[in-house]
Amino acid sequence: MKKIITITTILFTLVFLSSCDKETLIPEDKIPVEIKNYVSIHFSSCSIIKAVKEDGKNDEMYEINLSCGFKLEFNQNKEIIDIDGTTKLPDSVVPDTLLIYVASNNPNDYIIGWEIKGSNQYVELNNNVTLIFDMQGGFIRIDD
Repeated sequence: MKKIITITTILFTLVFLSSCDKETLIPEDKIPVEIKNYVSIHFSSCSIIKAVKEDGKNDEMYEINLSCGFKLEFNQNKEIIDIDGTTKLPDSVVPDTLLIYVASNNPNDYIIGWEIKGSNQYVELNNNVTLIFDMQGGFIRIDD
């Protein structure tokens, strides 16, 4: 009986590990040019301290950590889909309609995170409130 449990546990572990995404550390000279350009345009005072390529079953992602504390995620087309930080994001990385909404409706707060998830955009404010917008920038609701 112990052999059956041990074998079952080993098989389960192997199946689980083989289904996981593969992460590869990318040396600086292998970081896609589109990602390097994005960082140099929007985060010119920061440098890339870590770059990871995640190969999933159906897609690949790039996770970039910057020296100034921001974490960026890019999709397989090297388009930005997520930016997280603890300080104010540069205005240039947030769509204008979202900036205008936050400035008008939350004048004492600022954006520390932005993400595209499905067909919506999520904005995290410094007060831990998350706002949800459609892809055109129309406000939907406050996330609970």
